[in-house]
Amino acid sequence: MGAGRKRLIDALLMVGLAILLLGVIETLVRVAGRVSVGTWGETRASAFHGEIAGATLLYRRHAYLNVAPREGASVRAFGRQASFNSLGYRSPERPMQKPAGVIRVLCSGGSTTFDILAERDESSWPWLLEEELRRQGLPVEVWNAGFPGWTSLENLISLAIRDSDLEPDWIVLFQGINDLQPAAHQPFDRQYERGHADLAHRALGLELEPLAWHQRSLLLEKLRDTLWGPRDPWQVLSDPATGSPRQTAIPAQATAVYERNLRSFAALAEANGARLLLVPQALRLRADHPEQDRALLGQWLAGLDPERVDNALEELNAVQRQLVADGLAMLHQPGLDTWPDDHWSDAMHFSSGGSQRFAASLAESLAESLAEEG
Repeated sequence: MGAGRKRLIDALLMVGLAILLLGVIETLVRVAGRVSVGTWGETRASAFHGEIAGATLLYRRHAYLNVAPREGASVRAFGRQASFNSLGYRSPERPMQKPAGVIRVLCSGGSTTFDILAERDESSWPWLLEEELRRQGLPVEVWNAGFPGWTSLENLISLAIRDSDLEPDWIVLFQGINDLQPAAHQPFDRQYERGHADLAHRALGLELEPLAWHQRSLLLEKLRDTLWGPRDPWQVLSDPATGSPRQTAIPAQATAVYERNLRSFAALAEANGARLLLVPQALRLRADHPEQDRALLGQWLAGLDPERVDNALEELNAVQRQLVADGLAMLHQPGLDTWPDDHWSDAMHFSSGGSQRFAASLAESLAESLAEEG
């Protein structure tokens, strides 16, 4: 046997022994976990992958909305329950035709309207808004038309092709943050295709790639944690680096397109006999979780400097105030930027207490007008 062939065989044997040894250690780690906690362990990446895969049952691809509600779907993921009724709204099951004497309020927006971090449907702020208004004796139905990731463009399209069929009397639009995603993309795309639509499937997990073997290894996870610290599994869905520097401001044409969308939304609402209430959004870097909140903003708004997001959002909020000045809508400002940290679950979404306060604030703003219509 030649020396070269012998070295190759020895190398293969060593590799085989190393793989066998790693397999034995991996088995011991898993058995130890089973003995200590009573269940077979899995890596954070594997657990996250399973939760995301379950959550995607709520969503479906859509010819005009890119990603849309899966009508009638219900899931439990990340410790929270969420569902859509048969018409695709996070609301109680109801017929499309509006009953006589009922005032319908439609809540439009993205994940902040869907209230993605609410523990269950009944804890979402549109649901709580209905309960509060009904406590005041108002014959109201509140429909939650929010959907994770939607911008003002999807809200406009949704109003045109499905929401108007509900014959809403009032529409509450709580939107702005998601429009910063396409606004910060370079170059800016007026149709929101690049920098938004092309990311939506992956952001919601519809293009989630299978886990590699090393992502399922508890041994390797423990080694990585020891050497580099725990890795946030949400980075799996973050925008990959493009090589372009993050912008410190959004371009003027992005603000103009947001205004175009809102003016079209207001015109369509009026054409369908609905009054429009605009609610400016806010962001929060919580004192106890500033780096976590910056990381979330950096992942979701990949083209924008997290330290400048507030300024960019204020430009969009100014557009809402201009529409109100032009007589196209009413404005409700609940003072979100003054709320305490415990009213927020992350930089963008309410906690349970925040959802309750937001619903109460909106109810106070709407009650007098709704009573006049009733």
